[in-house]
Amino acid sequence: MQNLKQERGSMPIGWIDFSKNERNKVLKVLDLLSENATLDELGIATIRDGFSDLFFPGTSTVQTRAKYFFIVPYALRDLERSGETNINKFLKYFDEIEEDCAKVFIENNIDDIGIIGRRSLANGKWVKRTPADIYWSGLRKYSIFRSGLSLPEYARAICSVNAKKNNFIKLGNNNDKAEENEADDRDAGDICSIHFWDIPTYNDEWFDNLQIELTKSEAEFLKEKIINSCEESMFAYILKNNLFEIMDCENFTEIGNIIKLFPEKMQKDYSLAKDFSEFNYLLRVVYNIVLSDGKNEEANEIFADLYSDIKDIANIDLEEIFNRTSAYRNPMMCKFLLDSKRAMLEGNVSEIKKIISRREIFLKGSGRARCAHPGEFDSAEWFGGGKLYYRFDNAIKIIKDICEGIGEC
Repeated sequence: MQNLKQERGSMPIGWIDFSKNERNKVLKVLDLLSENATLDELGIATIRDGFSDLFFPGTSTVQTRAKYFFIVPYALRDLERSGETNINKFLKYFDEIEEDCAKVFIENNIDDIGIIGRRSLANGKWVKRTPADIYWSGLRKYSIFRSGLSLPEYARAICSVNAKKNNFIKLGNNNDKAEENEADDRDAGDICSIHFWDIPTYNDEWFDNLQIELTKSEAEFLKEKIINSCEESMFAYILKNNLFEIMDCENFTEIGNIIKLFPEKMQKDYSLAKDFSEFNYLLRVVYNIVLSDGKNEEANEIFADLYSDIKDIANIDLEEIFNRTSAYRNPMMCKFLLDSKRAMLEGNVSEIKKIISRREIFLKGSGRARCAHPGEFDSAEWFGGGKLYYRFDNAIKIIKDICEGIGEC
C-alpha cells in the first residue's frame, strides 16, 4: 500500500493500486462526500471562503431557507425548559424535532426544494447533517446563539444546569442555617440566569403553526441581527439599504451591473473576487484538459476562447487578494497561484499544465490525483467546478426570505 502525501494536519490515507475503472469509481465516491459547489481540486479554499465571509458571513453552501435560523433555537429553547438532564436523550429529542419539522414542511410545501431532508425522508431515512449542524455557525455569527459552544457542548451545559436546578429543588430548605439557604438560592438563581439565545418572542405552539416562510417579526429580527453583527459586509449593506434589486442578479458576476450602489471598499473587494474567479476558472479549464489528456472538447473550446485574454486574466493583484483573505497563512497555495500567474503572463501553456499537475499531486498524492492519470477518465465529464460565486446563491435565498417576510418584495 502506498501512503499518500497529505497536507499538514490531515488524516493519513492509504491507496491501493486500482485499475482505471476502479479508480474512477472511488474518486466519484470521494467527490460525493464533498458539499455541492465546494469541490476544491487545486486547494484554493482559503481564498474562496475568505471572500465568501467578506461578502456573505454566516452563510454556507448548504443553507437553504432562512426559517432554519429560528427552527433550531425554538426547538432547543423548548428543550431547555423540559428539564432534561441526560445529554444523549436531549440530543435525540432535538433530532426528532428537526425531523418532524421537515415532515411538516414537506406536507405543507410539497414543491419546495429548500427543505432539508426531503430526499432522505423519501427514502425512509433522516439526514446525517442536520439543520442545526448547517446553521450553527450562522447562529453564532449573528449572535442569535450567544456563545462559542458547539451543539454537544451546549447540550451538556443545559443538562448540567437542569441537573443542578433539580438538585436545589430536592435540597429545598433542608439546611439548618439560614445563610446557607440564602446562598443556595443565590446559586440556583445564577444557574437559571444563563441565557444562550437572543430570539424574538414566539408562540409556545410554534410547531403546530409551522410554515417555511418567515413571519414579519422573524424577518425583521433576522435582518437586524445580520446588519448589527456583520456591518462591514455586502450582506448587511444590502439589507440595511433595502437593495433588493440584488435579487435580479442571476449570479455573483452580475453584481457588477449594480456595484456602483455599494461603498468604494466593497467595490474594490468585489473587483478582486471577480478577477480571482476568472483566474481560477482558467486554471480549472486547463485542469480538465490535463486529466482528459487533451480530449475534453468542452475544455478545449473554452480555453481557445480564453487564450487571447490570458495575459489580461493573469494581470490580477494576487498580493492584495492574499491580504484581504488572509491567504498568506497558506504559503504553498500562494506559491502555486503566483507560479500560475507567471506562466500565464508568459503564455506558457505547457508550464501551466505542469504547475497544475504538481499542485494536485502535492495535495492528494499520485494515487488520488487525477492529473497523475491523464486519459483514464471520461473525456466528456467536467471536474472541479466552474466559476466562483462566493455563496451568492445561498445569501440571495436568505435575502429573499427576509424581503418577503417583511413585505418589501
